[in-house]
Amino acid sequence: METSVFEKYLFGRAERGDTVLIEYPPTYPLGKFSWGFLIPSLIERGGVVIGDFFGIGDLLFRNYIRRVSGKEYSDIIELIKKIKVVKIGPGSASYGEVIEEVVPVYDSHSFLKNYHTVVNRMTHSPTKPEYFVTFGLSHYVHFGGDEAMKAIMTGISTIPMEDWVGIHFLNVDVLSRVHLAMLEEMASIVFQLSDEEVIVKKGGEAFDSGGG
Repeated sequence: METSVFEKYLFGRAERGDTVLIEYPPTYPLGKFSWGFLIPSLIERGGVVIGDFFGIGDLLFRNYIRRVSGKEYSDIIELIKKIKVVKIGPGSASYGEVIEEVVPVYDSHSFLKNYHTVVNRMTHSPTKPEYFVTFGLSHYVHFGGDEAMKAIMTGISTIPMEDWVGIHFLNVDVLSRVHLAMLEEMASIVFQLSDEEVIVKKGGEAFDSGGG
């Protein structure tokens, strides 16, 4: 997949405080896109914290790392040493340094408490991150339904993340149309991935991704 246009668009438009959604279908090779391209590109530009719900990011990482070798393998092993991880729910994190472990909750009060803990931990880190990336957010919303959406909206409206860019991968087939619409409404930029192209759904146009 040719990613240069996507990279230029993302880094040319996303500002601190922005929420960026990257939507993908379940059969899309997200491991290669995220671990082979996007996360290395983010780390080149600043610190990265990954919020990993239910170990989805770890599963994608392991699927990717099994299929690379040589310099590509060595590079990704060095890369993961620079990543900070917030582990949310069960599942392992075989990459990066775990700086916080959070039990997933769905009521707004408990979510806000956890959210404040994570934001405070990141804000007071010796090296503040430039990017906060999440894997598995769509799964969290699927399991928690309307209560999960209320919790997310309460957290964002009460303690906005203005010090970094939030980038959230969403498996669109896991979400209901209503919940997806709510997330898109709150986002600054929305991308949609497919094998043929990358579509900028919010405030943009379609462009050719190179076709493979």
